[in-house]
Order: sequence, then C-alpha cells, then structure tokens
Amino acid sequence: MFKHVVAVAALAAGAALTLVPAASAASPDDPYGWNTYNDKTSAFVAPLDPGAFTDKADKAIVLSPFGTTRTIECKGDGHYVGVACRQSDPAGVQHDLVPVMKAPMRAVWVYNPFGAPSS
Repeated sequence: MFKHVVAVAALAAGAALTLVPAASAASPDDPYGWNTYNDKTSAFVAPLDPGAFTDKADKAIVLSPFGTTRTIECKGDGHYVGVACRQSDPAGVQHDLVPVMKAPMRAVWVYNPFGAPSS
C-alpha cells in the first residue's frame, strides 16, 4: 500500500513539473529583449524640473504635458532595433514620444497627442 501511495505521489509531482512553463527573460523571437518596451522614465527629465540643465545634463529632455510623472517606456538598442519611446495618458492610452534632436546634442523627445505607437 505504501509503495502505491509513493508511486502516485511521484507521478503527480512529475506531471506538475512538466506542466510548469520554463522561465524566460525574453521570447525566442526576441532573444535580447530589444523589441520589448521597458520603463526608462529615469533616463528623461522635464525642462522645468530643478537642475534639468545643470545637474541632470546627461538625461534626455521630454516635452510632454505629464513631464516624467507618467511612465516612459522605450524599446530598441539604436543599432539593431531603432529606439522608440511611448508615454501613457491618464486614461492609459499609449502615445508616441517623437525624437526631434539626437546626438551629438542632448536628445529631446516630444509627446505626440494625436497618435498611438505604431507597434
């Protein structure tokens, strides 16, 4: 009887382990995660924030009605996948942030109130 209980428990444990999906940081078609939006709010600064042009000169400027109070998400690495950023409005609708100035000068991104991200 004891052997049957142990065998049934082992079978149940084995079945449960085979049904658990394996953890993965990125999907197989996006092995580096460049096509996945990630929170990059800390890489931006609003122009009216204290120290925006002195203490935080290494951050990109975002011209948005929400500044950096709403999450800014970006994807891409700039080489293999173009960088794209978006910000949500209070209703949760995602809007593009359009780059208007890039290197060698400081990057400036502008909130597009009329369009949602293309992808």
